[in-house]
Amino acid sequence: MTEPLTSIVLVYAGHKWDRDLPIYQQKNAPGHIRHMHEQVASGAAIVAGPMHNGAGLLAEELLGVVIYDRPVPEATEIAAADPAVVGGQLRVEVRPLYRVTV
Repeated sequence: MTEPLTSIVLVYAGHKWDRDLPIYQQKNAPGHIRHMHEQVASGAAIVAGPMHNGAGLLAEELLGVVIYDRPVPEATEIAAADPAVVGGQLRVEVRPLYRVTV
């Protein structure tokens, strides 16, 4: 089986996530949002979005997902460059995504 060209990034709270603040008030949030908009606009990210409790507060450790139309090595580089990942507010786990096609 060949390595897929699509990757899924699971986005978790990082060691510097402030549990008392909503996602949009976290340090590096503006950079994170800009980074994600750039990835979607460029076509690198197919789907991206948060999975918080509606008020922007951490409901669980898993905060969001991103599906990249890129293989794991490239998706890993892109995800690692996110300002909130660099700053420790978020951490990511990148996995290959095997798409079902017909």
